[in-house]
Amino acid sequence: MPANPQTLLRDLGENALLRRILPLLPPGRHVAVGPGDDCAVVRLPGSPTDLLYTTDAVIERRHFPAWRDCAPSGVTPAMIGRKALARTLSDIAAMGGTPLHALVDLVAPADLPVPFALGLFRGMRTLAHQHAVGIIGGDTAEGPALELHLTAVGTVPRRRAILRSGARPGDILYVTGRLGASWRPGNKKHYTFLPRLAEGRFLLPWATSMMDLSDGLSTDLPRLLDASRAGAALDFESIPLSPAARRTPDPLASALADGEDFELLFTIPEKKQPAFARAWRAAFPRLPATPIGRILADPAARPLPPGGWQHFRS
Repeated sequence: MPANPQTLLRDLGENALLRRILPLLPPGRHVAVGPGDDCAVVRLPGSPTDLLYTTDAVIERRHFPAWRDCAPSGVTPAMIGRKALARTLSDIAAMGGTPLHALVDLVAPADLPVPFALGLFRGMRTLAHQHAVGIIGGDTAEGPALELHLTAVGTVPRRRAILRSGARPGDILYVTGRLGASWRPGNKKHYTFLPRLAEGRFLLPWATSMMDLSDGLSTDLPRLLDASRAGAALDFESIPLSPAARRTPDPLASALADGEDFELLFTIPEKKQPAFARAWRAAFPRLPATPIGRILADPAARPLPPGGWQHFRS
């Protein structure tokens, strides 16, 4: 059905907009997994690995303060650049992949100080060195607001990428780390979070489905359930709360809806759960992986009302 010419993006929201956009996208050659997961998967003939592609953007006044307000807010250009790259690496982690390269598009007003612009790339460079990622090009353009658009490429063993669509009834739903209040005043975790790359690769033989938590559990869990055509039951008392979330008026609401946690949400078959729990504790003794619920066969079983972040509506 043609869109009403009077319909605005705010009338649809991000999720409904994507449902209209995706049918317009032509499939590419060798595409094993197209739009709708954390990364697209490209499978080249004869290659022992699949390629992962992802892209993300950070924009002033949306993902960080207006650049003129950064210094008073305690936000450095390096923190912004690091965040921009870390978001794409988190997508690759959510597929069980290893990042290889990144491209950077810088959009900036002409009066942005040069040291500020260079600081953005210094922040990216530091994180890139930590994960052996090459930053191999991009573009620059003048625009009314400061924006960084990152594209990252990675690899995963052939046919082994962990997709959102693999959850099965009876699987145990897990989350890494602790959730909530990542961006709230006094907390800068959304700049300093660690992309869970080692953890994502560890999960390759264990997890049936996975995604990263960028928009909040109440927004992202339904996406995993939609992809898997399943429902879920949650144990709300088990949801791990960050110390910052515990300081908010409603800690659970913060953990469910704040977003920008960049932890991994994944499912483990029930029969593997005891062995998985032991193996996880041995591999990552300082990072909790907490069971928070169970996958159900009924797709209508949705334990959370719509919430979390959604572009154009939130």
